[in-house]
Amino acid sequence: MAFCRAQGLRSISDLARAGLEILVAEEGGYTLSGLTERVTALSGLISGLSGTIQGLTEVVGNNKVGGAPGK
Repeated sequence: MAFCRAQGLRSISDLARAGLEILVAEEGGYTLSGLTERVTALSGLISGLSGTIQGLTEVVGNNKVGGAPGK
């Protein structure tokens, strides 16, 4: 927080936001809306992976509880 205050920022969120704004400004090919689309797409992929991991965890858990398949 001391670093944030020294930079004239109120919070770590403001620091992250300022950093992203600098990054976007330096990367001429990226726009804020383009980054938003990429973050949205990544969020969807993460949600899908989370669901897959949860399903696999349930399968593994059921195999441990019920014993080996076919027994």
